[in-house]
This record gives sequence, C-alpha cells and structure tokens, in this order.
Amino acid sequence: MEILIDIGAKITEYMVGPIVQQLGYLFNYKSNLENLRTQFQNLKEAKEKLNHSIDEAKRNGEEIEVDVLTWMSRVDGISEQAQNFLRDHHEGQAYRGCFRGQFPNLLSLNQLSRKAKIMTLEVAAESKVAEGFHKVSYLPILQSVFDVKGYVAFQSRKSTFSKIVDALRNPDFDMIGLYGMGGVGKTMLCKEVARKAKELMLFSKVIMVTVSHSPKLESIQQEVAEKLGLKLEEKSIPGRADRLRHRLRQENKILLILDDVWEKLELQDIGISFGDDKKECKILLTSRCQDVLYNEMGVEQNLLVGVLFDSEATKLFNTIVGDTVKDSGIRPLATEIIKECAGLPIAITTVANALRNKSRPVWSNALQELRISTPTNIKGMHEKVYSGIKLSYVCLRSEEAKSLLLLCSLFHEDANIDEEHLLRRGIGWGLFRGITKLEEARNKVVTLVEDLKTRCLLLDGYYSGSVKMHDVVRDVIISIASKDRHMYNINNVAELDGCFNDRTLRDSIAISLSQVDCDCQLPERLDFPKVQFFCMNCSRPFRNIFMHYRYPHFRCGRNLEVPSHFFEGMKELRVLELTSMSLESLTFSFSLFQNIQTLCLWYCDMGEAAIIGELKNLKILDLSGSNIEELPKQIGQLTRLQMLDLKYCSKLKVIRPNIISNLTSLQELNMDGSFTDWDVEGDGGERSNASLMELKNLHSLANLHLDIPDANILPKDFFSEKLERFNIIIGDVRVRYFDFGISRKLSLKINESNILAEHGVEVLLRKSEVLYLDGLGCLNNVVQELDSEGFQQLKHLHFRNNVQIQYIVSSMEENHTCSAFANLELLHIKKLLNLEKICNGKLAQNCFGKLRDIEVIECDKLRNLFPFSVTKELLQLKRITVMSCKLMQEIIFYGREGDSQNMSDKTVQKIQFPELRTLKLCYLPNLVHFYSLVEPNCRTHREGGQLIIDSAMSLFNEKVTCPKLTNLTLIRSGSLKEIWHGQSEGLLGDEEPTCIFSGLRGLTLSELPDLRHIWDEKYQTDIALLNLMSLRVVKCDMLKNLAPSWISFQNLRTLQVSSCYGMVNLLTSSTAKTLAQLRALAISGCKSMTEIIGNKGSETGGEIVFNQLVALECRHLPSLTSFYSGNLMMGFPKLKYVGLSDCPEMSSFSHGVVSTPQLGILTLIDEEWDGKVYCIDDDVEWTDDDYTEMYFAELDFDEVMISDDEWNSDTNRLQELIEGDINITIRELWERDQFDVALQQLFTE
Repeated sequence: MEILIDIGAKITEYMVGPIVQQLGYLFNYKSNLENLRTQFQNLKEAKEKLNHSIDEAKRNGEEIEVDVLTWMSRVDGISEQAQNFLRDHHEGQAYRGCFRGQFPNLLSLNQLSRKAKIMTLEVAAESKVAEGFHKVSYLPILQSVFDVKGYVAFQSRKSTFSKIVDALRNPDFDMIGLYGMGGVGKTMLCKEVARKAKELMLFSKVIMVTVSHSPKLESIQQEVAEKLGLKLEEKSIPGRADRLRHRLRQENKILLILDDVWEKLELQDIGISFGDDKKECKILLTSRCQDVLYNEMGVEQNLLVGVLFDSEATKLFNTIVGDTVKDSGIRPLATEIIKECAGLPIAITTVANALRNKSRPVWSNALQELRISTPTNIKGMHEKVYSGIKLSYVCLRSEEAKSLLLLCSLFHEDANIDEEHLLRRGIGWGLFRGITKLEEARNKVVTLVEDLKTRCLLLDGYYSGSVKMHDVVRDVIISIASKDRHMYNINNVAELDGCFNDRTLRDSIAISLSQVDCDCQLPERLDFPKVQFFCMNCSRPFRNIFMHYRYPHFRCGRNLEVPSHFFEGMKELRVLELTSMSLESLTFSFSLFQNIQTLCLWYCDMGEAAIIGELKNLKILDLSGSNIEELPKQIGQLTRLQMLDLKYCSKLKVIRPNIISNLTSLQELNMDGSFTDWDVEGDGGERSNASLMELKNLHSLANLHLDIPDANILPKDFFSEKLERFNIIIGDVRVRYFDFGISRKLSLKINESNILAEHGVEVLLRKSEVLYLDGLGCLNNVVQELDSEGFQQLKHLHFRNNVQIQYIVSSMEENHTCSAFANLELLHIKKLLNLEKICNGKLAQNCFGKLRDIEVIECDKLRNLFPFSVTKELLQLKRITVMSCKLMQEIIFYGREGDSQNMSDKTVQKIQFPELRTLKLCYLPNLVHFYSLVEPNCRTHREGGQLIIDSAMSLFNEKVTCPKLTNLTLIRSGSLKEIWHGQSEGLLGDEEPTCIFSGLRGLTLSELPDLRHIWDEKYQTDIALLNLMSLRVVKCDMLKNLAPSWISFQNLRTLQVSSCYGMVNLLTSSTAKTLAQLRALAISGCKSMTEIIGNKGSETGGEIVFNQLVALECRHLPSLTSFYSGNLMMGFPKLKYVGLSDCPEMSSFSHGVVSTPQLGILTLIDEEWDGKVYCIDDDVEWTDDDYTEMYFAELDFDEVMISDDEWNSDTNRLQELIEGDINITIRELWERDQFDVALQQLFTE
C-alpha cells in the first residue's frame, strides 16, 4: 500500500505542475496577446528611431556598424513574425473548429497564448538591445594602394632606391627630396618606395599626394585628410590646417609623399607638421627642379633621379620592340633612335611601342623626325622628349585612338579618367562612327584605352576601369590639341578671359574649364560659334561622379551660379558637361542646343528642366546627383535618347506614367540610389508614378541599374536575356558593392522561390558576377535550386541569414560530378544555421579553381570547410576566415572511408596552399586540426609500421604547406596544445618538411588555455618564425615561455603578452639577442612571471642590445623581480618610454650594466588592474565583445602606438632617472615602496 501511495505522490508531482502551467496559458490568453501588441509597438518605434540615425550616417558617407545591421536584419524577421501572428490570431480564432464556434478550442487557445508569451519575450529583448546602440556608424578610412605595374629595378635606380630607404630609416632626416626632369620616373620610383615601405612595415601609414603646377591648398588638405579618415568641416584654410596638424601629430610613424612640387609650398599653412619629437615621421618630395627642394623647401637630403644607362635603355627598348630589332637593316636605326631618346624612360617606352612590328621605312622616318625635333614649352623638359611623344601619337593606328587621347587631355591634371566618362564624351563627340549600340561603343572605348596603355600614353588609374595620363604626356597632348585641333584645356576663368580677349579661342571646337573656382565670377556670355565640346567643373572635393560610392559627395557651400546668357554663343554644342553648377536661369539657353547629343549635369541645382525635352537629338542625358524632384514629362519626347542616368538623385520622387516608355531608343537606365516609388500597373487605381512594366516594353534596354524594395511589384518575366549589364537590388538589401570592375550584380532578399522563375530573376542569376543572397528561407541547395548550370559567370558570392540550406554545392547522384563556381573568386557566408557542408558529393575538376577569399561566420552545423579532394583546386586561395562556428572541427578533412584507425604512412597526403596569405580561426570551440588525417578525438601509437593516430596532434603538421602565409590569428579555438608539430613519429619519413611559419609576419594567439608551446621544441629549424614582425599572446595559461632558445625573432617589431598566468619568463637570453628590430614590447597580467629575459646563470661576457626598441611597458606583474637577472650588459639606444604599473617585487631592472641614452624618465602608471587586455599598437581594449570586429581588419604590424596622451596622462607619475641610470632609479623606487609598506604596517600594529 505504501508503494502505491509513493507512486501516486510522484505521479501527482510530475502532473500537477505542468497542468497548472498550461492552465495559466489559458487564463492569461488575452493579456499575453495585449502584451505582445505593446512590446511590438515599442520595437517598431525603436527600429524607426534607429533608422533615422542610420539614414543620417549614410548621408554623411559613414559605414554602419555590423552589430546594428545584424540587429536590423534580425528585427525584420521578428517583426514580420509578430505582425503576422497578431494579424492572423485574435480572440475569435480560439473559438473556431469547436461546436461551430460556440465554445473555445482550449487546445488552440493554449498554444496561441504560449506562443504569444514567448514572442513577447523575444520582442522585448530586442527593444532592450536597441537601447544600447549609442553609436550606429563609423567613418571608414581610405587605404592607399601602391601597385606599380611595369616598374623595372634598373641598376641606375638601385643606388637611389637604397639611399631613399636608408634616409627614411635615419632619424636625422625628416624630409627627403627627389629631383629630375619630367618623365624620368620620379613618381613611379616614389610609388615603389611607398610599396616597399609598406611591405617592410617601416611606416604605419603611407600617403601620396600630387601637388601639381598650380597647387590648391584645400585639395591637398582634403586628400591628406581622406587618407587619414579625417573629416575637415572648417571652411577657412587656416582652420583646416589646424585640424589637419592636430590629426597628423597623433601619428607616430607615417610617410607623406608630396609629388610634383613646382614651387615653394608652405607646409605649415597646409597643416603638415608632425612635431619635433616625431623622428619616424617622414616627408618625401619630388620636383623637376633641385632649387625648389634645396633652397625653397629646405630639404637637406636630395637625390637625383637620372636617365637610364645606355645598356639599360637598350635593354628596355629591345624588350618592347621584340624580334623586330633583330633585323640587320633595322638594328643600326634602333641604336640611333635609342640615342635620340637620351635615356628618358617615357620617351623610350612610347617610341618603342610606336615602332613595334613596323617596317624599315617607318623606322627611318622615325629617326629623321627625332633628329629634327624642337623643344617644347614645358619647363625643364629635355628638348628631345616632345618629339618622341608626338611620334607615338602620330603612329597611333586609328583616328579614334587619337581623338580619345585628345579627349583625355581635357581632364584636369592627375585626374582619374573613368572609361564611362570617356564613353559619354565619345558618343557626343561622334567618335564612334557606324556604332549604334552603347555596349559596342563601350567595348570600343576599352579597346582604345588598352591600346593607348600598351603604348604608355595612358596609365592605370587608381581603380578598375579608370586611367591616368602621365604629366609629360598630358602636356604634350594638350599642346597638340591646341595647335592642331583648336581644343583647349583652360585652368581658370582668368585664363579664359585672357584667351577670349586676344581671340585665341575664337575658332575653338572644344573648351574644358576643368577646375573652376566656385567663388569666381563667370562672364555674362561666351561667344564660341564653332565650339562643339564644353566642359566646366567646379573645383571641389569628390567631383568624380563615377567614384561616388567610394567618395560620397556632400555639398560644401553653394554651387557656382551660371549667368542666364552664358551659353547663347555656343549653338553648335554637341557635348555639354557641367558639375556643381546652379542652373536656375538657363531655360532659354538650353533650347539653342539643337545639335547636342551628350548632356551631363552632375550635382547641379536644376531649375525648370522641361526645356531639356526640346533637345531632340540628345543621346545621353546624365543628371546624376542633381536636386531634381520630378522628371519632366517633356523628357518623354527624347525618342533618340540612348542613356538616361539618374543615379544618386535622392530627391527624385515623381516620374509620371508613360515618360520612360516613350523613350523607345533607350538602351541604358541607371537609377542607383535614386527613384524607388514604382506604381503597380493594373491594380485598378489611377497611377501617379511610372510602373516597372514601362521598362519591360523598352526593347533596346540592355543596361539596367534598379532598386526594387518589394519583389511583389515585379511584372511577370520582367528580366530577360537582353540585359548585358545590370545592378539589380530586390528587397531590403542594405549591402552595396563598390567594385568598379564588376558589371553584373544582383542582390536578393525574398522569401518565396517562385519569384525567381515568375519574374525572370533566374536569367540574372545565371549571368551575375556578384550575387548577394539574404534570407531565402525557401532554399535548400544553392546550385541545385538557383542555377543548375553552376553559376559559371559568378565571381563573388555573399550569402547570409538562412536557416534552411544544407549545401552550397552538391552532387545528388553518387556517380555524377557537379560543375559549379568555376570562376568564383570570393565566397562569404554568414549565419547559415543549417549548413552542413559547403561541398557535398563529387565535384568537377574546376570547381572553386579561382577562389581567392573565403569567409565563414556563424554556421553552427558546419564541421569543416572542404574535403581534401577540393584542396587540389584551391591553388589561388589567399585568405581563409572562419569564426564562431560551434561544431567546426577541421578546416580541411581527409576522405575517411573504411578503417581510418589503421593508416599507413603512404596514405597520408600533403596539402598545399601556395598563395594563402591570411588565416583567421576565431571562436571555434571544437577545432582539433587544420588538416585532419583521421577522425578527430582518436588516439595513436606505432604498431608494426602502422600509424595509430593520437589526439595530441597539433593544429598544423608537416603535411600542411603554406609558403606565403603572412598573417595567422587563433582566438578561442579548440583545446590546442601546440600550433606546429614538426616531428610526428612516422609522418616525416625521409622527406624534408616545409615550415608553415617561415614567411609569417603577424601571429596572434588568444584564449588558448591548453596551449603548451607555439613551436615543437624538439624540432629545431633556422626558418621558424624568421620573418615574424608582430606577435601577440593573450590568455594562454599553460605557456611557460614564448619559444625555445634557438628561435630567432630577428624581424620582430611588436611583441605583446598578456594574462598568461603560467608564464615564468618571456624569452631566453639567446632569443633576446635576436630582437634587433623590436620597436615595442608590452607585458601585462602574467602573475607567475619573475623576469622578462630568463637567466641561465652560466652566461659571461657579451651583451643584449635592443637596437630599435622605443617603448617598453610592464603592467601588473606581481612576481616580477627584474627585467633580466643576469650579468650581461644591456643596451637600449632608442628607448624613449618605459611604463611600469603594479610590479611590487621589481627591485632592479638588471644585475648588469644598462645603457638607455635617450630615456630620461620612467612613467609610473597609476591604475587598477581590471583584467582587460591592452593592445599596444592601436589603443583598443581587447575585451570579448571587441574581438570579432577587430579581426575583420588587417593588422599593421610596424606601428608603435604609445600615444602622447598616455605618456602625459594625469593619472601617471613621471620619475626622472636618478643619475641617468634605470637600475638605480628602480632600486630607489622599490626601497621607497618597501619603507612605505613597513611604515604602514608599523602604524597599523
């Protein structure tokens, strides 16, 4: 009976509680729904408030913080669920289905109430998160890229190059000068110096600015500020200078290159000043005149960049002309032509390109023309340079190429000339005879540009799809244009008035005012009866419309007012291009341009725009960035219009029906960042705006840039094969892509897969080069469901926020190989929560063959990236990033079939990533190996020639080869005991292993509690960590020291160790002797550390010298007794800062002699130890919350980051060295502290 009672009690215990809980859901049904409504309203208000901040930040050109974007995306999903729930479920629903609605359905009532309560908690939690967003955005810093194509390290340049690098390293020189004639290669040499300086980590930042013949201080200030991430809001030059000077003085190591200085430049007036104590901040200047550098700029160290040696000139010339020079009849001519070029690189390359594959008579004529050349009017130019460049121009194969080069000369000096810009000018100019399609004309532009670049008449621009003109070439072409073609590039309005008064421009056909001062006074009227091309650009920052995404335009002051009669004397205009002008009073003047074919009004204040509709011959209309609010209906009369560009017209809200549909010749429509208020045709009501159906009926449309916020407004079969270029955004996709070399981009955020087929999106998927996928909850397999052909055109794939997909690419049949992503270069996936494999099944040989960058974040079911079979194709992979994947065990897994526990040595194959530069593995709690030879978590030993694997394997072993790996970051990833294992018994055999760390430059190890050593101590090699420049070790408690005594850190610049509780000393004395390049050393929070450099006790004689160490910091080391307890002499010739905090047992710095000639004070840091990790190179606190975002950016390993503010902080005490000796000073401080402690104890007792 008692047993039955006990059983009954247990039954009651386990049944009553759940019943009461379920009854609670029934009784609180109404309140739970009401609470959900309240919390949902609060969330909508929080989201709307955050949206205002985001919109404001975007208008200011700022990037939105990732956590904010993630929250917005997450809230969209939650809001949609809550809204649908509240719409579909109300009190009446609980009565459905039970006695015809007369009684409540208790089961339904219980489920709805429970779901409402859970959803309320989720919504309330998100509202709470929104309250914590105090900052939603940041201003991105522009990074300069110095890619010097065609640079040849001639012997005549090597000495100069070495002297420049040596001078940059010499603290006695703050400015270095390069001088030489125009076209000799000063700019190219400077770019190579900049590239090498960044490669060697000599400077934290390298900035290059072109000064030019007519320098504008505002432009120089703006360009330097852009590269520093500084926004100059001051209006006056002195005010901007003060702001820039303050920012520059925050830099400790920076190289500023001022190229093409023609006259004295007052650096202080610009704001270029680093402070007297910044010996590692340098300025490199170039000029055509030595006097400008030495006498006017006060540069002491000036180096000449001379012409090439005869042998170098011959080699360069012969390399370009190829086999032609081997002809016995041409060889003597070549010798004489090389002499006429006089060793000037630009003359040699241009003439050689012009004569390549030409007959002997052409060569003879070339030599004759070179011999009769006359000097040009370019100051300092060698008299024979002009003839060489002119010859190259004359020898161009087509008049189209000549005309295009002449059009390039009408841009401002050092302009990045966009090919799209040339297309607009070329179409209006009538450059492309017989071509009716814009895409064909675009191909012609690219062809001509490539031809001109191969002949060295054009250079690569700063971004893909742009070119530049060398200053000498530009000067010569301008001269040709003005003398032979009556085409004039005029610097300012004053020069225009002068030319107009002496009737120089009376017969001109083209005039370019490429940099007009915004405050100037324009003439009331210009009479140029023959002019066909007129360009006028207001000189202000960000005037390049084609780089809008990279350098967002913002208005700074009013636009330049154009008089109402200004254009009345230019009735023959074919091309009119205006930037940042106020056109309020030009209604009548525009009606005169009956021959105009290209009209570009960029960032202009538009008046009455209806008059544009009278320009019946107009082919290109570009109103990008203008303040137009409504597209006039008269635009619909432009039946010959081929291109309509309305990008960045943020105020454009009205486009009346049937305007666009009447543009029957339209081939290209660009509405990026512009109009989105499309009406739906056939919804029964009167339409106030155009519909997308109008675009569908434009049968010639081949280039379309469009934002479609709601996929439901898409007409059926809207997209077709005729689209050759596109940038289509469907849904609320917030990411924008800025690669100028990509012409087909598609961004999708939809919930229903039928949209893809019904509206023709599948066509775009097959043709896209860049694909953004957000959500798509209906998707299981990317390739199978989106493009069965395998995305053969795709270069970049971004996919995030999906809970359904299992595979990116999968072969469904066992004997069928899947061919996909043959041209994919970048794969970024995030929050694919159900993703099990990237590759599943057999893949074709070329799958992922061009992949360069893979990034995987928060894919919690993913256990590895690729199988071994795929790695054979990843020969171009340069970057691997894996973060926050809970089940990730290995990056590459070996095909494990059959008995993997007994595997012979021969079955273990090597893998190689020949181009891998960066590897980041962060927050992977189950990570075991990089390359797993067998199943993780098994053990091994050797039995009869068979290898039985053990779980103690390191992350890497000798079977992994990454010869170019330069950056390795490991944070909280697995239970790693060692990083590299070089002597795994039985795996090595007779092979010589390749050290994976031989080229490593940056190594970060954080929160690896089981890590016992970085390097296998038993495996000694001379190349391990040899090139390491930055080493950071944080919270690795099992580490006793950093490395074995035989390790050399001869290239190490920065070293930081923090919170490694088991570390007794940092380095051995033998390793310390190799730290000749160390600039900054910081140790903190290592409780067991007794000394920084371990003392073996048997060392006599010799010394330890830290030649480059500038900053040393020791914080919160309670057991530290000294920096070094041995008797070897220590030298610190450049040490300027020593910071100490909470080292109570430190009674001396060293037991031997210590030399610190530049150290005058000790900084005693007064602070409470909070366990945080301080980064010595960028003053960022390394807390758990900061790690993820911090490691998205590449680290600069050469920067010494102890700021002036930290040196002079009010919380710090400065102690002068007693007798100039750090040992005596520390001893005195320790004794004083001991006395204070004893005194305190005495009074306490």
